[in-house]
Amino acid sequence: MSGFLVQGRHGTKGNFEAVVPSSHGGGLVHLWRNNDAGMTWSGPTCFGGSRRYLATTLIQSNYGTTGNLEVLATSDAGELDFFWRLDRAPWTWSGPFRVATGVRGAPALIQGRHGTKGNFEVVVPHRDGGLAHLWRNNDAGMTWSAPGRFGGGARYAGATLIQSNYGTVGNLEVLATTDAGELDFFWRLDRAPWTWSGPFRVASGLRGTPSLVQGRHGTKGNFEVVVPHRDGGLAHLWRNNDAGMTWSAPGRFGGGARYVNAALIQSNYGTVGNLEVLATTEAGDVDFFWRLDRAPWTWSGPFRVGAEIGFNVSECTFGWRAAYHQADTHVTIRIQLNPDSGISDATMNTLRTTWRNGIIGKWSNRFDCVGNGQRKRFTFDVQWVTSGAHHVVRVRPGPERSNMTTWDTSDTGDVASHEFGHMLGHPDEYATSACPARNPVGTGTVMDDNTETVARLYNRLASSHCGHTPAAAPGEGPSEVEGVAVELRSLDRMATARRAEVLQRLRSADEGAEVSFEVTGGAPGERYEYRLAVSGSGAARRVLVDEFSAEPDADSTGTVPPETARRVFDAARDAGLLDDAPPELPPADLVPDSLVATVTVRYGDAVRRVSVPAVEPGHGEPPGEARDVPVSTHVRLAPDTADLLTPVLAALSAVEEQL
Repeated sequence: MSGFLVQGRHGTKGNFEAVVPSSHGGGLVHLWRNNDAGMTWSGPTCFGGSRRYLATTLIQSNYGTTGNLEVLATSDAGELDFFWRLDRAPWTWSGPFRVATGVRGAPALIQGRHGTKGNFEVVVPHRDGGLAHLWRNNDAGMTWSAPGRFGGGARYAGATLIQSNYGTVGNLEVLATTDAGELDFFWRLDRAPWTWSGPFRVASGLRGTPSLVQGRHGTKGNFEVVVPHRDGGLAHLWRNNDAGMTWSAPGRFGGGARYVNAALIQSNYGTVGNLEVLATTEAGDVDFFWRLDRAPWTWSGPFRVGAEIGFNVSECTFGWRAAYHQADTHVTIRIQLNPDSGISDATMNTLRTTWRNGIIGKWSNRFDCVGNGQRKRFTFDVQWVTSGAHHVVRVRPGPERSNMTTWDTSDTGDVASHEFGHMLGHPDEYATSACPARNPVGTGTVMDDNTETVARLYNRLASSHCGHTPAAAPGEGPSEVEGVAVELRSLDRMATARRAEVLQRLRSADEGAEVSFEVTGGAPGERYEYRLAVSGSGAARRVLVDEFSAEPDADSTGTVPPETARRVFDAARDAGLLDDAPPELPPADLVPDSLVATVTVRYGDAVRRVSVPAVEPGHGEPPGEARDVPVSTHVRLAPDTADLLTPVLAALSAVEEQL
């Protein structure tokens, strides 16, 4: 068989291996599917430089122990280049090595049965019409022959080649698609005088590159072909090699996408073997299909080929797992929504539409992935699923304070687009006491106030595609928004002497020392912020902002007696907050935008904070578990953390009473 897909010999089941041209930026990309663990695709692994290639063909040869991957690729300048990959670590690709010029379209490569080692045989459309055949003598120097031209003057777009079981060693059998959409068949005698016969017209109304295998259906083994259809989707046809070698009419499948190249194998899935297909679209995206190896012979697909991406993100007291599927420059997140009782199906259907439209409108078609001056647009999608989710989200009746894993019925598409950013791995960009050293803040982006996406939010997505970079799409922008840098340093990361000096100033309640209690949480537009702070000099401030409340924001400042301030610092010392090492707390599992209670001790730019989960009464805490705190916030804390912080909060309550 020939094409850009093989079922190789790596893995117990045999992994799927594919090499296709990069959709933009030049070079080639290698993709593979782990058939022993979840049938997940990985890649791209990028190689081949910046040359623009149009089509590829791939085999796993008998060079090496397991077998090297061997690739031929046709450039847009009509050169035919050869590459090979080592079959063991470090899995390095070598090439390009120029094989021929004056060609066009998609080549076809096999390792045939002529010669002791098995020669490489290639058929590729010729620039001046017809087809070119060349071969590499693998028994003597691995030298390539000059191309020998056959097939008349028709201009072909792509070819596919097998060595069949006709003849003694095996005839070469070729299908090629003309620029006009006709599918022509050729065959070559497997002995001198090595004559080619054809073309024989098989079908019309097609386009692009076909793919041919001699399968395991039938006694002789039928020929199976998949080729892009002129009107969209793919066409499947087959030749009955047990009865007259007649070709079937093309049967169309795969929807309306316009494909340009197809690759077909018969795998070891099923009893006889399923047909498995990869097809590339005009935009360079890769779709997967498979056909059941028995009646009713149904085709499944398309499934966009890409990698499942997952990584842990940690910021301050927040920690979560980013997860999504990236196929080239298209990103999909599968989200499972679990509504609370009482939320109707009609409401959920409306919310799905609102949230999906908000996410796609905010993230899609705003920025391009750019490599070597070539661009491809970033696009995004949300799939609402009931299993196999990247992220599971509880939906509550609103209005409520939302976070990455808890949304509510009052949430807008803007709120959903902010939480979607967390699912991609982006931290918040608004100021919060839970992350005093967060940098940048106040950026005016979707991660700050639900508004703009900017280029740097696409950096990881672009770099995973061959190390490319993002740039604003024409007419879109801004490509960047400046934020405010926050210059604070963790006391516990300072050198021993400097840390000891700062702790001593805190214990002494110096004028520049401060103890504060803050509660923050909720997505932008739903924020709750409470802060109560006192310095060693007695300067005090209380701030309350509740974006769900009709009450005006509160901001009170004043001065309390030195003994009142001193009691706060003594309480912080007694709680262990001013020890050489901070107190140990149970690990918290906080996703972005969660409510967080934080006690902070600060001297100048040196800070130590203790952050713990907080809850609003009636919203998520186990009944009878969470406790009120002695300051004027309705937020509650878990018993273990309340026991630690209550003495500090009791001392701060005296400050609050005097403001």
